[in-house]
Amino acid sequence: MDNLKRLELEYEGIRGTILDYTSEDNIVSFLDGLKKQIDIKDIEAITYYINEICAWYEKNIKQIYENEFVADPSAHDRNKKILEEIQAEFQMKKKIGKGEKKMYSKIFLSHNSFDKKYGDAIRNLLMSLGLRKEQLIYTAHPLHKIPAGNNIFEYLKQNIQKDIFVIFLWSNEYLKSAACLNEMGAAWIVESDYINMYTPDFDFNNPQYHNCAVDVRQMGVVLKNDEHCKMGMVELKQKLIQNLGLAIDEQEWIYSLDEFMKNIK
Repeated sequence: MDNLKRLELEYEGIRGTILDYTSEDNIVSFLDGLKKQIDIKDIEAITYYINEICAWYEKNIKQIYENEFVADPSAHDRNKKILEEIQAEFQMKKKIGKGEKKMYSKIFLSHNSFDKKYGDAIRNLLMSLGLRKEQLIYTAHPLHKIPAGNNIFEYLKQNIQKDIFVIFLWSNEYLKSAACLNEMGAAWIVESDYINMYTPDFDFNNPQYHNCAVDVRQMGVVLKNDEHCKMGMVELKQKLIQNLGLAIDEQEWIYSLDEFMKNIK
């Protein structure tokens, strides 16, 4: 079914479920705006309103589940899942129209083994998104390590391609490792998409950091137990859902995000 048609059919149900929970001005405005744009079939504006409604759900879904007066919280999960799926399809068509890569094939977590605590926390959160184990390269974990019989550098050379998404887990130890810096250079050469993450004690004034291949001015996530970190992981989730075609269990994600925040303390 065409995504616009699907949205037309689902709209009243989505609106009714949300308005049964709240009459908050912002969300009502977003719902009204979405309806107007559906009627005139403005995909760019539809995408904007879907983003805003999904962001509202990100902020409120936990409270919805904790509210004793909400008879069926899973209806909100269904709303959010439908909107995310439709949004992902719109984004995919837009990228194809521009001749861009359709999807990520894998995620590569580039790290120093010294920082396994943070690497494991990131790994667990990623898997709660519904990743298959072969979609993550994380050499510190037995389920995502380099296959037996493979040379680690040759394997990474073969797998670090433009359609892989890289998470650079920066630490003071990472900057001391020639192997880590080589991984970074390989990702930079093939122009892989990436995100910068930082251990809490990372020294941003280290001259070596500012001489690295990747753009260190790009906004990243410092792994502290605070709201900036939490929102950064929510934004990463949205990016990965869209570019890996994932369908998630919202309750599992909420639980896993809370566990992630505890584990990086």
